[in-house]
Amino acid sequence: MDKVVVITGVSKGLGKALAEEFKNNGFTVVGISRSEVDFVDFHISADLTKKEEIKKVQEEIIKKFNKIDVLINNAGVGLYDSWENMKEEQLRYMFELNFFSVVNLTKEFLPYLKKTNGSVINVSSVAGKMYIPYMGGYCATKFALNAFSDSLRAELKPEDVHVLNLIVGRINTGFSSRALGSKKPPETPSLGASPDKFAKAVFKAYKKRKREITFPVWYKLLIWFVNLFPNIYDKIAYKKWNS
Repeated sequence: MDKVVVITGVSKGLGKALAEEFKNNGFTVVGISRSEVDFVDFHISADLTKKEEIKKVQEEIIKKFNKIDVLINNAGVGLYDSWENMKEEQLRYMFELNFFSVVNLTKEFLPYLKKTNGSVINVSSVAGKMYIPYMGGYCATKFALNAFSDSLRAELKPEDVHVLNLIVGRINTGFSSRALGSKKPPETPSLGASPDKFAKAVFKAYKKRKREITFPVWYKLLIWFVNLFPNIYDKIAYKKWNS
């Protein structure tokens, strides 16, 4: 039987690209999203912010396939706003989707991933390695996700379950257009990062059972700069967001 990969947020952007890449490499692809799609082998519509629906997802997949080899936690949402003006209900919703749904879904599948010596792949962000003004809430969810990935990896090492954390920068997916909040993000020129290139990098890292990758790789330099020269970064970032 083919290996089974479960991908959340599969309907568009990074999720769709990952589904196509894993399918091209012989995987049976299970997609989870609110909207139906026809390019995966098996699809489940679900709201992952609800624990009862997460349980339903697990039961349906195990009933049909009786195993899972890879879980890719990709579903997420952004939020552009100041801490002062941020709506608490939007912040709580974002934490439910970006963090708690990842934790809960992973916990549901861990017993089966242990049996296959499988992989957990978490789609995090550069925003989990550096702060960004007017994206503080989003940064908080991704810092939390990075801590989850790193500590989970250490805990699962004796079980030979692989945990890959993805530090993702700007990719052409329309992420900003779907984000919550009242602040309009600054215009950023396209740097040629495509979902397809991202998916290929992820599959390569999965095969090598790497701990973490940054994509596009040049974001490592930006993270380094922010951590080393925070005062300069503050001035540049504030001007960019308020120009």
